[in-house]
Amino acid sequence: MKVGVVGIGHVGLPTASVLAHIGHEVTAIDSDRQKLEALRAGDLPYFEPGLAELVDEGRANGRLKFVTDFEDLVAGAEVVFVCVGTPPRSSGGANLLAVEKAARAVAEVADGRVVVAEKSTVPAGTAERVARTLDRYRRSAEFLVVSNPEFLREGSAVNDSLTPDRILVGAESPEALEVMKRLYSPLIEKGARWIATDLRTAELAKHACNAFLALKVSYINALARICELSSADVTDVAEIMGSDPRIGPAFLDAGIGYGGYCFPKDLAAFDRLARQLGYEFPLLGEIARINDEALQAAFDKIETALWNLEEKRVALLGLSFKPGTSDTRLSPSLELARKLIAAGATVCGYDPAAGSVAASEVDGIEVVDDLYEVFKGADCAVICTAWDEFKTIDLARARQAMAIPILVDGRNLLDGGAVAAQGFTYIPTGRSGLEPDPTAR
Repeated sequence: MKVGVVGIGHVGLPTASVLAHIGHEVTAIDSDRQKLEALRAGDLPYFEPGLAELVDEGRANGRLKFVTDFEDLVAGAEVVFVCVGTPPRSSGGANLLAVEKAARAVAEVADGRVVVAEKSTVPAGTAERVARTLDRYRRSAEFLVVSNPEFLREGSAVNDSLTPDRILVGAESPEALEVMKRLYSPLIEKGARWIATDLRTAELAKHACNAFLALKVSYINALARICELSSADVTDVAEIMGSDPRIGPAFLDAGIGYGGYCFPKDLAAFDRLARQLGYEFPLLGEIARINDEALQAAFDKIETALWNLEEKRVALLGLSFKPGTSDTRLSPSLELARKLIAAGATVCGYDPAAGSVAASEVDGIEVVDDLYEVFKGADCAVICTAWDEFKTIDLARARQAMAIPILVDGRNLLDGGAVAAQGFTYIPTGRSGLEPDPTAR
């Protein structure tokens, strides 16, 4: 099938690349011409494991092309995906201008019968507005609108696209559903569950999923505070909870809070939608409040450990909002850096993938490109992002580089006993800390 993709960010590029990989002819477009030119040259705009290889494969076999004109995008296309950003407005609602612009641009040049697949996360009812926009500006084409929400996780977006656990499509047209089922047939044949529903249910389901996942994160972070106050161990509590198949272990890792582009904006948009519908949904606000509290708790631990933050040097390990990506949007690490700098501390950070991005986003932060460089002269080191690299830190080497060996484990990555044995004061999340072994040298 011929497929068009509008928007080649963290959703659009994996979508386009995987569709090309499974045999479709894909053209992709973006409002950022520099990004398009970079992709034509084989340069990706961000880091995502396995994505560069898929893009190179698609470019080499001719099944993935990046274009600058919508005429080229829609020529012969049976399906056009809308994968544009829906950033938050000041009210908390989603800004859908890019969705409208994409629909209008497609409508003005398309011919024949085209399925327009809404993949951006949008409030329930958006597909109907997209359909009206397509009808208002259409040249001659007949459009069928579907909602096909993405369930990708940054850091594993390629794998999630190649082996999805479910493919959700909302539509009012049986014909549109058949087109989408044919599009995804290579994945369905490999075991992906096909779920067909109506437009509004599909749109709402995406917000419901993200809100529930954020709820699990905030729930375990609230439990972490209770565990600290009661001398219990949140990692053991989480393991016990996760062993219950009704709960499951995913998203039960206590830490300094969630970040990224999706959870914060989708919670706000979902809350805004509920209020517009006349329903108060205070649970959504509590999820966000507890998330902010988790970050503040990490700041408080650092401040308590150092007494005064002025003239202190703090090393932050991990700057992306999660491991496996270079995405720093709404990263709790960067927000922690801002709070520390505002309090008078000097902050130095390291990240395997996001260092250069972070350096441009936080005024006053120092960023180094070597893990052990970040420890030099530090009065406190903080694990902010759960990169695998941090699980195997040479603790003796790190301690020798630091001015004061204090380690705040914001993701509970390390064995506290091993850290204390190397002479560190170990401050974890949701469990008891350890003083340094007095015999450590």
